[in-house]
Amino acid sequence: MKIAAINNFYAKKMPPVVSNKNNATDNTVSCNKSLLSSLDFLAAYNSSKISFKSSNNFQEPFELNYSLEELKKRTSKEAFTEFRMLEAAALEFKQLKDCDKQALIHLIKAAKALDSVYIRQQNIHSIPFNNYLEKEIENGSQSALLTKRLYDAQKCIIGKTVDGKPVLLAKGIEAKPGKGFYPEDLTEKEFHKILEKMLKDGEAEEVRKILNQRSMVFRSGDKLKAVDFTDYFKKEFTKAAYELEMAASLSSDKNFNNYLMLQAKALLHNNPEYDSLADKAWAKLQYTPLEFTIGRECYDDKLTPTVTKNKKLEKMLKKYDITPYAKDSIGVRVGIVNKEGTDYILKIKEFLPMFAQKMPYSDKYEQTISKTTDTKQTMVDADIVLMTGEFGRYTGSVSIASNLPNNDKLSVQTGGGKRNVYHRQIRQSKSNDTMSNTLDVTLDKSQQKYCDENSLHDYTILHENVHSLGPKKELQSLGLSRNIIEEHKADMGAMVMLDELVKTGFYTKEREKQIITSYIISYLPKEHDISDAHRTRNLMQYNYFISHGAIKVSDEGRMKIDYKKIIECSHQMLEKAVQLQLSGDAAAAEKYIKEYTGWTDEMEKIAKNLRTVKKKMNSYLTYPLADKLVSGQI
Repeated sequence: MKIAAINNFYAKKMPPVVSNKNNATDNTVSCNKSLLSSLDFLAAYNSSKISFKSSNNFQEPFELNYSLEELKKRTSKEAFTEFRMLEAAALEFKQLKDCDKQALIHLIKAAKALDSVYIRQQNIHSIPFNNYLEKEIENGSQSALLTKRLYDAQKCIIGKTVDGKPVLLAKGIEAKPGKGFYPEDLTEKEFHKILEKMLKDGEAEEVRKILNQRSMVFRSGDKLKAVDFTDYFKKEFTKAAYELEMAASLSSDKNFNNYLMLQAKALLHNNPEYDSLADKAWAKLQYTPLEFTIGRECYDDKLTPTVTKNKKLEKMLKKYDITPYAKDSIGVRVGIVNKEGTDYILKIKEFLPMFAQKMPYSDKYEQTISKTTDTKQTMVDADIVLMTGEFGRYTGSVSIASNLPNNDKLSVQTGGGKRNVYHRQIRQSKSNDTMSNTLDVTLDKSQQKYCDENSLHDYTILHENVHSLGPKKELQSLGLSRNIIEEHKADMGAMVMLDELVKTGFYTKEREKQIITSYIISYLPKEHDISDAHRTRNLMQYNYFISHGAIKVSDEGRMKIDYKKIIECSHQMLEKAVQLQLSGDAAAAEKYIKEYTGWTDEMEKIAKNLRTVKKKMNSYLTYPLADKLVSGQI
């Protein structure tokens, strides 16, 4: 691309820099002072020597997997429900400064630019399939139109229902353990064999790139080649970086602007140090007007962690000091920080040092949370404007909060803090979705009064904070069990924290019962499903509670909770989870998980009742405010 052509391209794409009249001295940034000048953009586009075939141009024949009748069923109001994000007329938006409203538009554009990154990471066929659907819709296909609704909700050609059953939109295309990160025909056995050969041939550094969090992997002859996200997704990353810089030139908050500039730089360079600097700045943000996160979660890639099962390969990797990390799925969140909600969440923060010391084996590992008041933990409640990628996809569920960065990230490993963000709009829909119509068929009548919709939020606050507690090293050694044990730790730690807060007087015994009851009711499975870490840990806990008498199930399938035993069992399971994390013993972790993930008669009795009242198969997210902002209607 010639220099003149590139400059002309950006001249057309770049909106003018808008002065912040409320704080012109701090926030007006001229194009000449921009971090990402025209030369920066040139360097970003021209630095890569790698050429890729665009998946958007990839052509293949597709055949829809579901009949029109089945598609109508799956997209009906009963089966396909809406999660509606912040409204266009929301007071939270109206109360923002004008400069922050302008910055918000650029944050939305940055999030949208990265949406296709996640879609490509999930499956190589997804983007071509979307193009196929759009052409069929133009030709009047109702089946394609309804299939597109499901595709847009799950952001992939493959998903799953709330029961964990696969949603396969095209015939012949099924989920692969390596998702779109690896060649889809690469088996676990071949993967290990290739890595062994590459290590023997002196290609340890390339293996290190293959097994890191931020690379797409391709075949190169009889070997594999890794391409960093910043190179493979250069177009999307560069567009997002530009929008972040524009937002930083407008936003009223200096700390937030600093983070945006660091994040923009990280998107343009193949250097984990830049990600670390951005993560550390992000983790310190507290009362900023706006919220923006590029999340990097590692739950989707099931191929990379398998190397810990191969003891020969694992030994070879240790020789070269190579730690295998599951690939990051990119998700983006845009919101407005809600002060009232944040104030409530922050009440927990002062107790974190105490909780850190009360964690099992607390003297055996370095704490992320220190004994001092410097907890390296910020927390905000956010009104959600837009979520794209991993954050915005609905495949059986959607996140109501997150605690990032994960322990595998360089920022955490080098002393950086963490940040919890809670999703108000998801939470407000979530409580109704999970609790309505379930009490009468699942819980003893005497305990139904304790099911309180707001209590699930309290449980979530405790759960997310426990992610900041406990060991942060050796976790990768658990392989495929790593995420399951971490989520299990967070759940059981939440119950233990609840017990401690009752002792301090922060919560009453009545509130404790409400939180426990709401937690127990909200995650009951309708089917035997261990397809991901969250579903697996849920089943483990129900089975453990039942087998130890903390939950008793009647012949009719209704539960009766022994609240004292729930806490006792939680202490036991938390200790076991931390013990496994410290040991790094993948075989022991797998054995523990298998012991409690069977489908028992008690679970079937409960599930049978649930099936009579819960008909939802999936959901989708809508963004009224974001849509109007980017279309210029506001």
